[in-house]
Amino acid sequence: MRPWFWLVLASGGHAHAQSTSSTAEVAPETIVVDDKGVAPVNTPSAAVRIVGERALELTPHKNADDLLRVVPGLYMSQHGSEGKGQQFFLRGFDAVHGSDLAIRVGGIPLNEMSNVHGQGYADLGFVVPETVHGLTARKGPFDLEQGWFATAGSVDLELGTSQRGGRVGYELGTTRRHRLVVVEAPKDGPDAELVGAEVMHDDGFGQGRQTQKASVIGQTELTAGALKLRPLLVGHTSTFGEPGVIALQDIARGTFERTSAPAGDLVGESQRMLAGLGATWKHGTHELVATSYLGWRSFRVEQNFTGFLENEMYGDARLQQHRALTGGGRVAWRRRVMPWLRVLAGTEVLHDQIVQGEDRVSTQGEVWRNERSLAATTTALGVWAGAEAKRGPWIAVGGVRLDGLRVEARDQLDRMRDGQGTVGAVSPRLSIAHRTPAGSISLAVGRGVRPPEARAFTARESRENMQATVYDGGDPAITMANAVEVGGERRWDRVRLGLTGFATWIERESVFDHISGVNALKDGSRRFGVEAFFEVMPKPWLVVRGDVTAVDARYVVTENPVPGAPRLLATGEVRIDTRPWSAGLVGRFLGPRPLTHGATAAASHVFDAIAAYTHRRWTLSLQVDNLLGTNWNEGEYHFASRWDLAQPRSELPRVHISPGRPFGVRAGATLTF
Repeated sequence: MRPWFWLVLASGGHAHAQSTSSTAEVAPETIVVDDKGVAPVNTPSAAVRIVGERALELTPHKNADDLLRVVPGLYMSQHGSEGKGQQFFLRGFDAVHGSDLAIRVGGIPLNEMSNVHGQGYADLGFVVPETVHGLTARKGPFDLEQGWFATAGSVDLELGTSQRGGRVGYELGTTRRHRLVVVEAPKDGPDAELVGAEVMHDDGFGQGRQTQKASVIGQTELTAGALKLRPLLVGHTSTFGEPGVIALQDIARGTFERTSAPAGDLVGESQRMLAGLGATWKHGTHELVATSYLGWRSFRVEQNFTGFLENEMYGDARLQQHRALTGGGRVAWRRRVMPWLRVLAGTEVLHDQIVQGEDRVSTQGEVWRNERSLAATTTALGVWAGAEAKRGPWIAVGGVRLDGLRVEARDQLDRMRDGQGTVGAVSPRLSIAHRTPAGSISLAVGRGVRPPEARAFTARESRENMQATVYDGGDPAITMANAVEVGGERRWDRVRLGLTGFATWIERESVFDHISGVNALKDGSRRFGVEAFFEVMPKPWLVVRGDVTAVDARYVVTENPVPGAPRLLATGEVRIDTRPWSAGLVGRFLGPRPLTHGATAAASHVFDAIAAYTHRRWTLSLQVDNLLGTNWNEGEYHFASRWDLAQPRSELPRVHISPGRPFGVRAGATLTF
């Protein structure tokens, strides 16, 4: 072990769950585990996808967020610049910035319990794409180890690289993008051991979309007999523009162009420091997987979506600031009591101290009204117990998970509104499958949980005779999503076909509104959907796959559609890996989406491509965004706004768009040594 690696600490809590083959989309029953690792719980849900390192390399991407596009049925929208967290849509959920999609990196939960910019905010900006060893996606809340925010599903990114040695790469793009990346992975070290760093500047494809960032990730692996430790250190800083969204009427009128930033040069900042320690241990029939972590987080963003609708003199801009100190840990214990039976148990704890504020600021950046100043302490505890049984072609995993949350909230603007409380939820989960080499069929039921945000525990004033909990933070209660899915897969030598039906019910929905920055309580909702996929490998070096997801999401009482989430989403992918040449092509179709107040977003499609050539120690690459140069909208929203003061003020909602990436090219060169 090189001495300097002791300074670069790593994470992990996961055993390896990724295939290193070029195809890498394997069925969950073929999870690959190294012989020194600990076998993961093999939850037999139909909607599990595992993607290996090589497949991620052949997926067009600008950053780590784009790697998540390999998950069928997951749509992401970037209504800011590259430095801001994405908006996620999955299985009929508008998961905003992570409220219904749990994300872990190296075993460490990324969703923030009460971020000022959105509950469950998950920002992958600190992750260097070259350090991602694999990705595991689980749709639905069916795994016992899925905790907070896994109402629609969860994604786990494992850090590491199988490419041993040093690499230096430089990327140049048509948006004046400059990116330098360095990766050092000792040739005699395990896949988990590396140091990765990147520095990037990008003007973006329009006004207010500039991004600058720098990230460092270091991880090593220490082995002592049956004990394996993965320490981790992360450092990240970025600044980014916040262009807002543009009304289609204003584009047609000539007030703005598609790539304008109506609010002007608003900016955001994000910083993170994170230390983690993962451990795996196996002795006899006992297995242990553990992760602990401590992180510091700072976030600041200026935004204005409505112009001068509320205040003609100062404007409607908001300044949001958030700082948090977070620590926690997770232990999963497994014991094989019989050849066909394992018992499962575990616990997870998270402690969060946050300080956040939201102020109204003028066009000159001066604060003219304080809207929120909150300090809070949250402590979350989860425990689970269950069993995994295998008999012939049958496998079943089931048990119960209990989650509790304690919140102490202090309103810095009015200490008379301070509040505290404790909430909890019980989540039964069960998955059963019948598997053979020719195919499988499975049934899964479970409950996912979304925690309330901290300010929901404060005493808030009503507005216009409306209870504060209806419009400002929601009830101090856990949102529970009850889900079921039935799926099947048929496999031949080079072909796989799959079909899954799913449904989710929520008794009382809490929806985040980007415009007001609050959660609004709604009626109960239900989501019915179906997913289909195919994968063909006609040659060892060629993979063709596609998938379609259709969802009908509605409120139970009114039967109105749940706004935001796509009703129809389809993706297609072609990967060619004939080294020294390799290439990938990905196409996405997004069907019409329901918006608030009865509007509908337009359908769109886009194709991205990547190609690379390797000669000895050099690799040359070319990535193309929006290969066909289509005008598409990455996001669409429906609300009232007023940017032109010469126009009369109106509360009538208008369709606003966040334009998708135009045609763009990024060329790169990497030297390996």
